[in-house]
Amino acid sequence: MDSPQKILVIKSHNSELKNVEKFLLEIFDDCKFSKNNFNKVFLCVMEAVMNSIEHGNKNDREKTVSIKISCEENVMNVTIYDEGEGFDLNGIQDPTKEENIKKESGRGIHIIKALTEKMEYNNEENYFQFKIECT
Repeated sequence: MDSPQKILVIKSHNSELKNVEKFLLEIFDDCKFSKNNFNKVFLCVMEAVMNSIEHGNKNDREKTVSIKISCEENVMNVTIYDEGEGFDLNGIQDPTKEENIKKESGRGIHIIKALTEKMEYNNEENYFQFKIECT
């Protein structure tokens, strides 16, 4: 079951995160995905959105984050755009290494990578994209 792409654009502020949750719940209903997978998808999307707000847009409320989602049979395709300057995905430190274990940040990308089927980042077009199974 393929669905048309759905888009949510939010301001770069944590108060907007409730709108992201509502958006995801609507998509789960529209795509008839089992709610058993909601927490996994919610965690990945929220990590990516919070990274875009904090690291990409530097909490600048004038900048936006766009979340684009489409569904295929048992798979959700998620693309997140921000207006930041980008980052080096290869420069992200592994949070499972001993020297990084006690650091309070740097786990979001690692979590997304562990929970998704495919993840990619395009620094030139400033988007982060992943596919996640929703059986």
